[in-house]
Amino acid sequence: MPAHKKWGLFRRLLYYVIILVVLGGVVRTYIFWLDHYNMLHPDVVQATVMGYVEELPLEGILVWDEQLVTAPRDGVLTYPSPRPRRVAKGEAIAAIDGRAVRVEMPGYFFPALDGQEGKWVYSRLWPGTSDFPRAGPARFVENGARLRKGDPIGKLVPQPQDLRCIAYLDRTPALERDIKLGYVNVRTEPQGRDRKAAVRAYVNAGQKIKVYITLPFFEPSLLTTRVFSCSVTTGDRQGVLLPDSAVVLRNGQMGVFLLKGNLTEFTEIEGFPADGGNFFIIKGILPGNVVVLQADKFKEGAVMLW
Repeated sequence: MPAHKKWGLFRRLLYYVIILVVLGGVVRTYIFWLDHYNMLHPDVVQATVMGYVEELPLEGILVWDEQLVTAPRDGVLTYPSPRPRRVAKGEAIAAIDGRAVRVEMPGYFFPALDGQEGKWVYSRLWPGTSDFPRAGPARFVENGARLRKGDPIGKLVPQPQDLRCIAYLDRTPALERDIKLGYVNVRTEPQGRDRKAAVRAYVNAGQKIKVYITLPFFEPSLLTTRVFSCSVTTGDRQGVLLPDSAVVLRNGQMGVFLLKGNLTEFTEIEGFPADGGNFFIIKGILPGNVVVLQADKFKEGAVMLW
């Protein structure tokens, strides 16, 4: 190849190399400027006041004192309602061949049996940490059935008496504090109010706590089953809420970059992850404090937000 053609090819290659070097320098300069700009103008977020409550599921069994009601004579049984209901002392709960069957004490009467009458007692249910025994569905005594003297026609739950519950709960520090104070807060509806249930006994069972509590209510409708479910609320605390991206781990300590004037400062915090990609903070910052939103991409120093 002639010398002048080689020289022309070399100049073109040199030209392209210079262009690439210049473009690379421009890109690097832009990236450096953008990083610097983002450091000076970070996205920020304001800490909002928030209350936090732990809500734990309770799945347990109900315990009450009950008595079998039996037919006082042979005959055909009739009763006015299959639903559990309150009855007064001396009230007629059923009839045998048209003759009234009356109760000797006030209480709740339910014309159904599940086979656990006389067996479903605290001394049998509480010991150990195994699963609870199962009770079958209550079976109604047929209205119009012909009975012999002594046949069961239902059960009477004397009133007044406490409704008790045995259940396993997830073991948390807040729940343990409540139990040691002698109560747990129960909530029977998602948006319902909390009601205190007294703790009669408890035992640690690994990651669970087995509790024996007195429920603050006892409606007749609860007699239809011996199982019970609700929620237990605990750990009612006040603090502030931030997106979890605002929290960073630095030298083994959680913290945020707190804005103070035109400077940011790493500030240690105490808290825990919350729902919805947020972080609940109980110590370290106050409501209204402004912090850097993307903490993992930031270094403390001067900022220019306005």
